[in-house]
Amino acid sequence: MREELLNLISSSIVYKYDLPNHELGIDKSIFSTENDKCFSSVSNETLATIIYNSIVEYSFNEFDLKDKDIGNMHSIALQTKLKYNEYATEKSKISYGFHGETILYCMLYAKLNAKPVISRGYFYNPLEASETKGYDAYHLIENEGVTELWFGEVKFRNTYTSGIDSALENIEKAISDAYLSKNFLAITNHKNNFNISGTKVESIIAQWEENPTIDIIEEVKKHDIKLVYPIVILYNKHKQGYDHSIKIAIQHIIDKHSAKSFNLSIPFSIYFIWLPVEKVRDIKTTVIEWIESKKHLI
Repeated sequence: MREELLNLISSSIVYKYDLPNHELGIDKSIFSTENDKCFSSVSNETLATIIYNSIVEYSFNEFDLKDKDIGNMHSIALQTKLKYNEYATEKSKISYGFHGETILYCMLYAKLNAKPVISRGYFYNPLEASETKGYDAYHLIENEGVTELWFGEVKFRNTYTSGIDSALENIEKAISDAYLSKNFLAITNHKNNFNISGTKVESIIAQWEENPTIDIIEEVKKHDIKLVYPIVILYNKHKQGYDHSIKIAIQHIIDKHSAKSFNLSIPFSIYFIWLPVEKVRDIKTTVIEWIESKKHLI
């Protein structure tokens, strides 16, 4: 990641507190196995700047960008690595998933120190011209013999209710042996484009290629791999302020959702990352305006 972009993320997406926060009387979500994390953005413009600039890093591995013109790579990304149609309606452009997925990428990379196994752009097929299937991120941490796969989810909606409901609609599918196995198989198609070499993920893929009848989940178990599933929710901040915006989001989960059981046989953790913003629509329309005016990158 470019140093300028990394510094911008570090200075403009600010950690506020964990949940539960007993002082504020706010619990963590009923789905969270770890503390939820609450962040704020210093301004709409800085968040739009992060989204606009991180399209490049979101779309390509670092070695793809070496000695390349960053502006050209930005244009290539828009045409071949994510869904963007300059002739679409504004409503359609606002709905594109990359607005949120770039934020998820940046937060995992810069705030939680989870580097991408492979850039998400490799999974986009321009012929299909639809949102990319699978998890919203493929990141990894290897620390003291323990490997964590960070396969996250992000929703960037006007309302917290819409974002939460959408994120939780298919959570049982996402946290399952079957879905994890399918995403592992999807990664095998891009094994030569890994951002991180010498990992347990590569070992599992090599073993599967030697014997494709093996159970990938059983191999994951043997290698002591854990799934981490952060759910990032960006939404319009309530007029009563930041803390109230967090409180009502947690209350919505309590009121409208019940705990679920997950058919995943490896260790896993789930938690929410909350990021209320001033105006979701303004952020997205600013990014769209910059894309179409070809604003200079930082």
